[in-house]
Amino acid sequence: MISQLTAEMITVPAGSYKPFLNEKAGEKSQPIFVRSYKLDQYPVLRREYTQFVNKNPKWQKKNVKRLFADEGYLTGEAVDNAPQTSVSWFSAKAYCAAKGKRLPTTQEWEYAASFPPPGKSKKYITDEIMKWYSEKKPDKLPEVGRYKNSLGIYDMHGMIWEWVYDFNTASVTGDSRADSDLERELFCGAAAIKSSDFTNYAAYMRYGFRSGLKGNYTTKYLGFRCAKDLDN
Repeated sequence: MISQLTAEMITVPAGSYKPFLNEKAGEKSQPIFVRSYKLDQYPVLRREYTQFVNKNPKWQKKNVKRLFADEGYLTGEAVDNAPQTSVSWFSAKAYCAAKGKRLPTTQEWEYAASFPPPGKSKKYITDEIMKWYSEKKPDKLPEVGRYKNSLGIYDMHGMIWEWVYDFNTASVTGDSRADSDLERELFCGAAAIKSSDFTNYAAYMRYGFRSGLKGNYTTKYLGFRCAKDLDN
């Protein structure tokens, strides 16, 4: 049992990663560069979020407006050091702002999540995610600390989904009037043309999940962690 966790942030070094979807079908994907930033070592805990809503009554379950969180907001049970789930994008964003932080972007999250545990290959990440998909999900989420990558960041895979700041950019594919729905591309074959890795089913699922979200949605296995610019 983890008796006490501190809200430490890990500095993610600048670098690049290969995106899951290419800009155009048939073209070689170009690495995406991500500037150095800070990311929470753990997902936001139930204990931490409880302290937040106690100080900010507008985000208590009985007070929150449905525009900002649906009826599933803050349902379910968890131990204090388990990830806080059943939160909306709006409430997660408000929590990070109250801490002087922000939600990570999709690129920041994907980049940090691309680091495998020490001594493991990137295939280990996919295997870990697929194992999570195949397992029966617990009724009560366990404490954090199950999965640690080489940056020292915990539980980016194998425990919950996590909100990102620009989750809704997954709903379209480009910047022209010919934009099409990403969900249709993912599950009706176009992603097989645009994908940079045809075997990465786990990434298909992440992008597909994001494409179906709205800001007030909550689910039992959707939580978040905060990020911060280095100069803040």
